[in-house]
Amino acid sequence: MTRLITAIAALVGVTAGASASAASFNGTFWDAPANSLATISDAISFATSNAADASFSATTINYGNDGTFLIGSLADFLNADAGSIVGDGSVNFQESVLRLTGYSFLTTGDEITVTSDDGFLLNIGGAEFSRFEALRGPTGTTSTIFTGPTGRYAVEMWYFEGNPTQARLETNLAPAPVPLPAGGLLLLTALAGGGALARCRKTA
Repeated sequence: MTRLITAIAALVGVTAGASASAASFNGTFWDAPANSLATISDAISFATSNAADASFSATTINYGNDGTFLIGSLADFLNADAGSIVGDGSVNFQESVLRLTGYSFLTTGDEITVTSDDGFLLNIGGAEFSRFEALRGPTGTTSTIFTGPTGRYAVEMWYFEGNPTQARLETNLAPAPVPLPAGGLLLLTALAGGGALARCRKTA
C-alpha cells in the first residue's frame, strides 16, 4: 500500500510539474459561409450549430496585427500560435468564428481591453463582461474595468470576422496555468482511498 501511494505521488508530481507551466487558452475555429456573419450573435449561432474546422492553443492574443490587418489564412491570422493548429491552417480567414476558453488571473481594478475587427463577446466567471455586437474596423477597442474580487476566473471569448477586407483580435487578457498540483492531490487521495478499500475487502 505504501509503495502504491509513493508511486502515485511521484507520477502526479512529475505530471503536474511538467504541465503547470504551460499557460494558454483553448482555441476553436469555424469557417463560415460567405456573407453569413454580421453580428457576434450570428457567429455564436453558427458555431453552436456546426462542427468546428480546426483547433489551436492561444498564448498571446495578438492576432492579425501585421500593420495592414489584411485577411489571409488562419495560420497568417494566428501569428505565433499558428504552429499549434490542428486542422487546415491554410483556409481563408474570411467569414470566420473563433472561441477561446480557459482561465485568467484578474485583479480588482484591472482594465481589460479588446481590439477587434469585427465583433466579440467576453464572458468572465460565466457572466457577460464586455461585448461589441457588429462590424467595425481594426482599430476599434472596447475597454472595461474588472470590479470583482481578485482571483482566478474561467474565461470564454467569442470573436467573428465578417468583413472581407481586414481582421484583428488583440487583448491584454492573459491565460493562467491550470492548477494541476491541486488536481493531482485530489487524484492521489482518491486512488489511495481506493487502495485502502480494496485491501479492507481482501482482508475481510
